[in-house]
Amino acid sequence: MSPGHYPSLRLTHEYRNLRDDLFRAMPQNPHYQPLQKLCAGVCENIKVGLDVVFINLALKMVKLSSPLELSSSDVMEEFIATLTQLEEMGYDCAKLWAKFDTLRAISAEEGGVVLGLEETTSKRRNKQVEATTTRTRISELEAELKKLKTVLETEEKEIEILKFTERSPIEEREQIWKNFRSAATAPW
Repeated sequence: MSPGHYPSLRLTHEYRNLRDDLFRAMPQNPHYQPLQKLCAGVCENIKVGLDVVFINLALKMVKLSSPLELSSSDVMEEFIATLTQLEEMGYDCAKLWAKFDTLRAISAEEGGVVLGLEETTSKRRNKQVEATTTRTRISELEAELKKLKTVLETEEKEIEILKFTERSPIEEREQIWKNFRSAATAPW
């Protein structure tokens, strides 16, 4: 290979078709001004590589399936850096920027919904803990109430027994007083 001669990169048939379809939807006429200082062979290869970058970026956007895929700042920065680099080379990225901005806005909206959901889920879990604590406390109080009712029943039975037991000494005492009064009032 002679100096200054570089092998030419070529797009595969699939990439050429993708490029043609994509460039019909988004006509491109990049100026490639930053490449002017490079030799022609290198420029041609870089141009082909930039077309591939453009195609891959468009495909990547189309293939996004979830707002979560754009939630990472690294992913967003990669999109922004690539779009900026393509614009510097003269690519018309207006439609890509518009799609990216729409996807980014939807992703941010999803983030807000996720935060709201996490907050609601957290509140629900806290309420479940509170309800469990209350349920446990009610069970403890019901058990304590049951014990207290048993104690009360026992105490009431003991009171009845004591009342019955108390009657005997009272009756006996009354008898003693009758006997005493009889003895005191008895003739000499």
